[in-house]
Amino acid sequence: MKTEDHIQQMLQSIIENTQAIINDNQKQSFGSLEYFLGHILEYRDERQYLTEDWHIRTPRWLGEYGNTPEEEELLSDIYRLQAYIAEKLKGG
Repeated sequence: MKTEDHIQQMLQSIIENTQAIINDNQKQSFGSLEYFLGHILEYRDERQYLTEDWHIRTPRWLGEYGNTPEEEELLSDIYRLQAYIAEKLKGG
């Protein structure tokens, strides 16, 4: 699989997981995941991962104490994607 295809696949997984959390009435993201979803869709559609402005802006509360397992997994997926981009596209 080509690097860009793999990035697109990883982004799609993040998008789907974010949508699942947003749609779960038992979770309360207070609108920040909706904002994040819009940002990540734009990031994907404009292929920002190929530019110097490739950092994914995540909600500040994501990764703090008290997140659900789904939110923790989402954050892990984001970190994996950022590391993959840094390694494969940015040489570091």
